[in-house]
Amino acid sequence: MEKFTKLYKRFAEEGLSPNEQVALSYMYDRMDLSEGNNNFYDNQHNSYYITYSRSELSKQLNVSEATVTSIFNKLVKKGWLIIKRRFNSTNRIFLPKSLKSNNSTSKIKKVDSSYTKFNNTNKNKSHDNNDTKMCIESLELNGLSQSLINKAGFSPRLVSQLKTLSFNNPDKLYDYGKIILKAKRTALRFSVPKRSELRMFETNPLLNEYLERNTEPIIRNAHRKAKNSYGYMLKSFKNLFEEAIDDYSQQIHDNYNIDRFVPGNLSFLK
Repeated sequence: MEKFTKLYKRFAEEGLSPNEQVALSYMYDRMDLSEGNNNFYDNQHNSYYITYSRSELSKQLNVSEATVTSIFNKLVKKGWLIIKRRFNSTNRIFLPKSLKSNNSTSKIKKVDSSYTKFNNTNKNKSHDNNDTKMCIESLELNGLSQSLINKAGFSPRLVSQLKTLSFNNPDKLYDYGKIILKAKRTALRFSVPKRSELRMFETNPLLNEYLERNTEPIIRNAHRKAKNSYGYMLKSFKNLFEEAIDDYSQQIHDNYNIDRFVPGNLSFLK
């Protein structure tokens, strides 16, 4: 039997474009499957979420992936979506606005409570939209920060620096994290074996130490002096990782020699 997706009247009443309405219909339809499924429950935000790739949605809407990206961005700005971007993992999509009379699609529905309470005047409506936007950005920022610490291995101090340098903008924080991880992959691609401890933030303390000391000047100089700030940061972080790898390799080598020739240790004679 062919499955139909419900198109809600509220979408049109709030001025959403046809593509935005259909995209949301698909997402709310998928949320019905996520609710009650513990595999799709985010403990940090106390709410259910869905996953939806741009390629999948572009096929369903018969539009390009660039158009889908634009739809996502517009729905986030309008308060219909909260996207928790995660490094090395699928993004999580929350739907803060409930379409049910007595139930909330998500416990994050508090985001929407002020939106409907004071919608009689333009002034209050604008204020509520700003509150919604700030809440969304705060959730996204916190999610990205935890992802950089837990998934990417960045130190809390480094993440704090990056948040300050991004002016608490989730998009900028994401871009900075992405540049640093790309620089690391580039620096280690041919010089360090894939499973070497030299690659890991957890087993090579100098990686975070060097970043904590040099990230701020690199990013500030990139924006002040470089014509191509992205290229400047990528090259600078790549050089930084190479230096940290060389120094840590030397430390390991020196410690190995000390252990071999410490008094009473005759293993070097074997």
